[in-house]
This record gives sequence, structure tokens and C-alpha cells, in this order.
Amino acid sequence: MHLATPLYRLNSIHPKMVVLDPTSTKIFTPKEDVSNGIVIIDCSWQKVNEVFSHRIKGRRVRLPLLIAANPIHYGHIGVLSSLEAAAAALYLLSEKEQAEETLKIYKWGPSFLALNKDLLEAYCTAGCEEGILEVEKRIFRAVRERVKADLLDAPKR
Repeated sequence: MHLATPLYRLNSIHPKMVVLDPTSTKIFTPKEDVSNGIVIIDCSWQKVNEVFSHRIKGRRVRLPLLIAANPIHYGHIGVLSSLEAAAAALYLLSEKEQAEETLKIYKWGPSFLALNKDLLEAYCTAGCEEGILEVEKRIFRAVRERVKADLLDAPKR
């Protein structure tokens, strides 16, 4: 769809790029410097641990917790498709219209924003990593065990 530039090798990633890494402990924030680009590694959730165990240049960060709308992982927390990850990053960077346009690629795409609009707005308002962690803790306290189960079980699916 010409919305992204493909990189075919991990060594093509510039050290100043932001790499969305679901295994990272650092969190993507609305203040992230993405002037050198955002990298989304498109791989099966079954291979996430293997892929992200490689040495990857760039600033590795995870997105704040969000609910998947893709048909394979619908309703699971944190198990996003590459498209959902891209849209979430754009939304957090105040590129909301671009996030909406990106999600229109698939008919299920717009439901991602419908499911996560309040969360995304709360993360935008929180602004910093500590604030985002507080939002996650407050909102997902009741489903903490499900989050762990989803993230641990995702590579097996």
C-alpha cells in the first residue's frame, strides 16, 4: 500500500530508529523522537522471543498495553498485529488521522481504535513513561493475570 518502506535485514536498522519491541521494558511515549523512523518487525507471535533475542540496533521500546482487534488475537491484551502497532504509534504521536487511514487497509482495522480510543487518549494525556505505567496499572489491575497469560501464551499460538 506504499505506507511504509520495507527493510529486509535487521542490520539495515539505523541505531537512531525506534524499534517497536513487545519484549522491551521501556515504553513508547507520545514524546518519542521518531525523526529517524519507526521500525515494526513483522513476524509471527510464535517467533517473537526468537526474533527479538537477536541483536537489533535502534531504541527498542514496547507500546503501552492495548487490546487487539485483529481476527487472530481479538480481545487479547498486548498481542497486536503489525498494522495495529503502527496505528497505535501514530496515534500516540498525535498523527490520529494517519492512524485511522492506516487501519482502513483491513475491514477489521477501525475496530482497533474503537476498542482502544479511551486507552490511547489516557496514554496521550499521561505523556511520560511513568504516567503510562500508572495508567496501565490502574486500568489493567483487574485483568493482570490475563495480560500475563496472553503475552506468555502468544508465542505458542
